[in-house]
Amino acid sequence: MMNRTAARVGAVLFAGALALSACAAPAQTSGSPAASSAASSSTPALVPAAEGKTTYPLTLDTQWGSTELKQRPERIAAVTPSQDDAEILAALGVTPVLANEYTKDVWLEEALSQPIPNRFNSDDATFPVEQIAKAEPDLIVVLNTDLTDDFAKLSTVAPVLAINQSAGTEGTVANDWEANIRRIGEVLDLQAAAQKVLDDEEAFFANFRTENPDLAGLTASYVVYYGDSGGLQFHSSVGSPAESVLERMGLAQNPNAATFKYRQEVSQELLATIDADVIIFSDNSGGKHAKLTKQPLFKKLKAVQADHLILIDNQSKSNTFVIDGVSYDGNLPWALARSGPLSGTWAASKLAPALKATLAA
Repeated sequence: MMNRTAARVGAVLFAGALALSACAAPAQTSGSPAASSAASSSTPALVPAAEGKTTYPLTLDTQWGSTELKQRPERIAAVTPSQDDAEILAALGVTPVLANEYTKDVWLEEALSQPIPNRFNSDDATFPVEQIAKAEPDLIVVLNTDLTDDFAKLSTVAPVLAINQSAGTEGTVANDWEANIRRIGEVLDLQAAAQKVLDDEEAFFANFRTENPDLAGLTASYVVYYGDSGGLQFHSSVGSPAESVLERMGLAQNPNAATFKYRQEVSQELLATIDADVIIFSDNSGGKHAKLTKQPLFKKLKAVQADHLILIDNQSKSNTFVIDGVSYDGNLPWALARSGPLSGTWAASKLAPALKATLAA
């Protein structure tokens, strides 16, 4: 089975200051009268109907402490800055009651049944306590983030579902969204829904490989050019989100992929090592890629000489991208940097026409 794990870890999370009720409640399944009554009060419901498998109260254990869900949550705050939590919730049919203001990806918006009611804005140095508190969440979801300094604060707002497979930097290969969706599905009493997402994603890529047999075994590199600020970076290193998507599409790793760290800058001396049957090149420099692509060393790459270079003009400000003069909605480079059930399939579907045209030419 192909490796479907990916990387892109969150960074900072946010704390709040609402007190939890201390009232005890008898054990109940999510399908009990008390839970059903609570669910019926939401119009429209942010969470799909319960499957009746999870029993509440439910203790949520983490390495920083434990919190307790007294009943099935209905107002879930997705506060992971990477927005991986919002993507998983949307795939399950859940609309977060609160999410980052930047959580407006095309693939996520298409999956949501209704707009996200509340947005918070923040940067890596602040915690929007009041914004989170005003949304009145009854569960906070936090993925792949070190909560040593924040768990106690978060737990005063609502119970915390913190899945911390590997907290660290953006270069850490660690976000196993499959494990995350299973755990979130269990907590929300949506286990069958979680399994369906897994099955559908597997079926999508199986069908994709069947429909695109010419891709099988071709080596591919995915690089991103940031201009003078960041240079050319290798994004399809082993275990990266892009490598995972390309592999599931049927493409093979660049033979030198293991020698690169995630987002390692490609120096002039290393330029020849990115060569592959196909090079996918995202221009994040604002149209200044010619400074690199017109260089003799770049032109000598076999993929370039064979016209197997796919150039993505990333226009993130307008949330669009351009390939061969055709503009598309969405941020394809961002999708290739994500870890989730929606972004990977969306990215593959957007890359397919360009790959077919490139290989046909």
